Amino acid sequence: MGNKGRSERGMFGNINHYDENGKKIGESRPGMFGGYVNYDNNGNKTGHSDPGMFGGYNHYDNNGKKTGSSSPGVFGGYVNYDNNGKKTSESSPNMTGGYSHSEGCYVATCVYGSYDCPEVWTLRRFRDNTLGSTWYGRTFIRLYYAISPTLVKWFGKTKWFKKMWKGKLDRMVKKLNNKGVQDTPYNDKQWRK
Repeated sequence: MGNKGRSERGMFGNINHYDENGKKIGESRPGMFGGYVNYDNNGNKTGHSDPGMFGGYNHYDNNGKKTGSSSPGVFGGYVNYDNNGKKTSESSPNMTGGYSHSEGCYVATCVYGSYDCPEVWTLRRFRDNTLGSTWYGRTFIRLYYAISPTLVKWFGKTKWFKKMWKGKLDRMVKKLNNKGVQDTPYNDKQWRK
């Protein structure tokens, strides 16, 4: 899928796809011989995904042209590639049996209302430059990406959730800024290789 957002398993083997704001953008239904048939949110067929040789999937548009592939990741997610073999994204397993398609700071984005604001830029720099530089930091990040999308989905629209995290995040951001971590526009590093 290549977008930021998440995918969750439905009751009948289907996988529902949501954008970063939680709006449903499509679904994948099990195909006859394995794989999935993909549909947009209006029910129009957009293509299909067939099982690959080593546990991943090959993705095709409605005309049968290959558009990319997905290979199993180390921690149960998928690494997604375009048709030229260039890595486009990774997905991490979440607590609902689906996948999250983002490197996003879910809780901070929920609290501050944007992925692109000074507070979240600071936290993203800390994630990439400090946590992402060690194996235990990367393990923490993967655990966070497995849990936080579900927490935000369940509680992100409640005042108590945002209030509970805002003070903690404000203090952390201030501490990081005082240590020299910048709060200017930032492009995420691709530390997961």
